[in-house]
Amino acid sequence: MEDRLASPHLERLAKNLIAHLEKSGMTKPQFAESIGMSGSQFRYVRSRAANPSIEMLAKISAKLKTPLYELLEDCQLGHRRNLSAKQMSKNLSVIVKRKYVESGLDKEQFAKIIGVSLPQLYLMLRGDSNPSLLAVVEIARRLGIGMWELLGVKLMQIEKPLAR
Repeated sequence: MEDRLASPHLERLAKNLIAHLEKSGMTKPQFAESIGMSGSQFRYVRSRAANPSIEMLAKISAKLKTPLYELLEDCQLGHRRNLSAKQMSKNLSVIVKRKYVESGLDKEQFAKIIGVSLPQLYLMLRGDSNPSLLAVVEIARRLGIGMWELLGVKLMQIEKPLAR
């Protein structure tokens, strides 16, 4: 799995949260509370010691009224979709299911290939998973697709929207 300090996504998240903090005029504890975090959680995210879950990232995105894609990529959302945590989990589930079926492997073998435990794979297949950002990056890499495609923010070339 990608090292937290080396992660460009966590670096951009920290940088963008600091920019939002400065723009807000709030103190760090006030800002942290406004985005649904404790002061210590915010400190860990700013220092890239934390690896937030997709649900936490979606919550931050909603509170800041800034698409998650823009918080993590420093690019405008453009033609990409701004999805909720539930929608991203559903897309992850659909794509992991499809890749699992296409692989022809049993669940245990497939879980090893994508770098998750068997119980975690079951949660993903049911759509009940809330993986961390770096786990999503790694799963996407192992599946040979982009993180945004795995989450459904960026549609794969041949597919239609999975979540609405």
